[in-house]
Amino acid sequence: MNTIRRRDPAAIEASAEHRRREDAAPRLREEIRRLDSLRLRFDDIRGESRMLAASYVRPVVVASAPALFEIRCMEPRCNGRHDLTEAVLSGLRQAQSSFSGTSNCDGMVGDIPCDRTLGYTCEASYRT
Repeated sequence: MNTIRRRDPAAIEASAEHRRREDAAPRLREEIRRLDSLRLRFDDIRGESRMLAASYVRPVVVASAPALFEIRCMEPRCNGRHDLTEAVLSGLRQAQSSFSGTSNCDGMVGDIPCDRTLGYTCEASYRT
């Protein structure tokens, strides 16, 4: 018997709202005109043990990307996100070629605050 898996309506709305914010955001190439390339590395860190749960790299298409860096929490049951926009744009405005930081999740897993931390590293190059 086939079971159709239905998505949570709240998750669908959250995803749609995220797309609306991306569409409304200024473009990255307009905010940081000299930016040539950008690569983001994310490390998902679990709880007080600080155990690395997952890592991934996200290249950014500078020509079309929004100047919005909101990353959904990697804990599938969590409703939180990491808004890295100000930190990333600040580093790019200073023409830093490499910078990093962390962000604690602002979400909940059921009735419990999420214990995930997102580590990020940005590698950028600029036109002269």
